[in-house]
Amino acid sequence: MKKLIYLLLLTAFTTTAVMAQTTVVTKNETKTKRTSTLPQKVHNIFHKKKKYSGTKTKHVVRKAKV
Repeated sequence: MKKLIYLLLLTAFTTTAVMAQTTVVTKNETKTKRTSTLPQKVHNIFHKKKKYSGTKTKHVVRKAKV
């Protein structure tokens, strides 16, 4: 009887430990940040080739533990 109880407790603890380590993606984001400086903005005004776009995009994936 003791072995059966210990076996059931062991399986319950291992399943909770496995479930605690899984992660779920909660949010996918694309962040944009303004990066151009004043000289870069002046360059865009006076030149035909617009070299500096002034934005930087970053893909962010946020994960939460379940």
